[in-house]
Amino acid sequence: MYKDNLNNKVKGLLGEALKPLRMNEIAKVLKIKSDQPEYQELKLLLKELVAKNTVSKSKRKRYTMIGVVPSTIFEGVLKISNNYGVVRTDNPGMSGITIKHRDLNTALDGDKVRVAILGSKSRRSFNGEIVGIVERKKSKIVGTLDFDGNFYFLIPDEAKYYVDFLIPKESLKGAKDGDKVAAKFVVWDDPHKSPQAKVTGILGKAGIPKVEFESVAEEMGLPMEFPVDVLAEAERLKHPRNLKSFKNRADLRNELIVTIDPHDAKDFDDALSLRMLDNGNYYLGVHIADVSNYVKENSILDNEARFRATSVYLVDRVIPMIPERLSNEICSLKPNEVRFAFSVFIEFNKIGTPVNYDIKESVIRSRRRYAYEEVLYIIETNNNGNNNNNDNDNPAKIKKNNKSNIIRNTAIKDDNTELILSLHRLSEKLKKRRLESGGINFSTSEVKFTLNDEQYPVDVELKTTTKSTSLVEECMLAANQIVAGHVKAIEKKHKLKMELPFIYRIHEDPDPKRISEAVEFVNSLGYHLPKKNVKSKDINRLMKQIKGKPEESLINQVLIRSMAKAIYTTDNVGHFGLGFDAYTHFTSPIRRYPDLLVHRLLKEYSKGRVNVKRIKDLRLQLKFITKHSTEKEKLAMEAERASNKLTHAVMAKDHVGKVFDGTISGVVAYGLYVLVDGLYAEGLLHIKDLIGDYYLFDEKHYKLVGRRSKQAFSLGGRIKVKLVKVNIEKRNIDFTYVKS
Repeated sequence: MYKDNLNNKVKGLLGEALKPLRMNEIAKVLKIKSDQPEYQELKLLLKELVAKNTVSKSKRKRYTMIGVVPSTIFEGVLKISNNYGVVRTDNPGMSGITIKHRDLNTALDGDKVRVAILGSKSRRSFNGEIVGIVERKKSKIVGTLDFDGNFYFLIPDEAKYYVDFLIPKESLKGAKDGDKVAAKFVVWDDPHKSPQAKVTGILGKAGIPKVEFESVAEEMGLPMEFPVDVLAEAERLKHPRNLKSFKNRADLRNELIVTIDPHDAKDFDDALSLRMLDNGNYYLGVHIADVSNYVKENSILDNEARFRATSVYLVDRVIPMIPERLSNEICSLKPNEVRFAFSVFIEFNKIGTPVNYDIKESVIRSRRRYAYEEVLYIIETNNNGNNNNNDNDNPAKIKKNNKSNIIRNTAIKDDNTELILSLHRLSEKLKKRRLESGGINFSTSEVKFTLNDEQYPVDVELKTTTKSTSLVEECMLAANQIVAGHVKAIEKKHKLKMELPFIYRIHEDPDPKRISEAVEFVNSLGYHLPKKNVKSKDINRLMKQIKGKPEESLINQVLIRSMAKAIYTTDNVGHFGLGFDAYTHFTSPIRRYPDLLVHRLLKEYSKGRVNVKRIKDLRLQLKFITKHSTEKEKLAMEAERASNKLTHAVMAKDHVGKVFDGTISGVVAYGLYVLVDGLYAEGLLHIKDLIGDYYLFDEKHYKLVGRRSKQAFSLGGRIKVKLVKVNIEKRNIDFTYVKS
């Protein structure tokens, strides 16, 4: 039966593929890993099909169906960037088709389109032309209204809209020249004419920061308000005060449990406890807000949370997944308040290896709320002189504000120091073990803005990983990994014959072509990575070698860009970046719907009474939910990036004319993107402003090279620039080059 099924899948795949496929490509599409028994069955099947002349095998070990002429028309979703498009299809041999501007033929970003192949630049790269619109993406278009004396045009904020939209006078809805508006696409059926749209809302005058902040949420289609019935259902929910409601829950109200979060956090969905056992082992407790106790399956609240899928954190606001009545009050693990939780207890031996675990519904009372700065202060002032001189971890060198000073002054005034230090020691062991078993130690950072009472940005700082943030992260990673593996234990315990559907957070192995290009670049700098089969341990060894060197940021960027993106799915293929065979998201149900669903699934599965029909229904539901949640997560990340870019533009407006030192963060054919010190803002240095020579784009080595002088501007290089122009509406910053 399995062989017949595999036979049909292989024939179907090769019959649809535009180009011959290698065995590892076939296995990847069919989700068969090389260390599985099925891989050998696939190998034998291909050999058999070749012997029967059903499939041909080339000298380069590529397989194709005999007698099948592949189609040259494909369907996919169009994404537009830098004035050209890419159509992503489901066909394994045609994952991305490049569309030049002249071949877009009225298609817009996000549209589902039909594309015809025009030619091939290489075995992996194809050019195409849009030949039909299957479905228009329903999205808001936000921009500035412009009147040219005869007609009104909407000039979109987002570069993905490569044309301006005509707004008929009857569709203005009261908007005037210079207004920032939200609009809806109406029609575009002739590429030689302007597309039409109609105004759906007036945000205010363009260029005003408050109005521009509002436009980010509008253009991304983020739901700003909760429906009345959702809020009403949330208001009916009560705090956990009735002792009867504690039945069947582990009562942990007398345990020493604390939360550790950013100092400005308003919701607290995770808490920690730790005991040292008589055998010298650690007994870690990870306690997560039990949102599933309140948000019931298919309730009004649940439907809204499923639709939103994630909370979105913009600079000026948070757009929550669930109403604040739940996120900030009833579910939030606030200090000295009784709350329902879902607790994962893990016993680790002295080197950080898990030897036992337990998962329980619980009731807790957090004793203390800590900010990251407080915990870092405790660790650094009680480390017995073991300072590693990491400036990011040194409180004396961290940029301080009044709130941070107050936090540090109060951190020493409690009696939980030993708990914090023990958690820190455990987290260091967990990290060491994780990296040794395959996790990658990339360095990441993010910007944090300070807004005044008028929501205007007045300061920005760069946040990097510290001992306190790492403490929490390692504990959460451990809990997520335990939960991901727990489902198999449930199947075994209840002797279930069917595999239980579940949500996994996966990170696939890097694409061979992209990682090989990154390896070639890294090796050109004098370092060494294997040209084939790059392992995480190879990357970690490199990370240690470049620590503190000028090229550290550059190599870090290049390697991160070569990695796949983490997604939600029901098919567990492991997490390459973390080095885990199985991983899920369990620890943030207040802000991520997959986490909430994982809680719900664990409760249902632990009862051991899941019938076949329910399993089939769940399997279908989870496939939709994981795909939807991944898409919403991408949208949230786009919105957060847009919000950051806008805030940087607003701050940069006050610095026009100033000279900055910066780092080249991007190299493209038309210039350099530069991240300047102090502002941590990225802007464009156009190639035309690199005067004195004609510069050629070396895409392979991420640099621009002067044809005459041979002067090179490379990714990660240091450069001096002058800030000359800011466009708040477009969120653009422009620099000119200043010779050192």
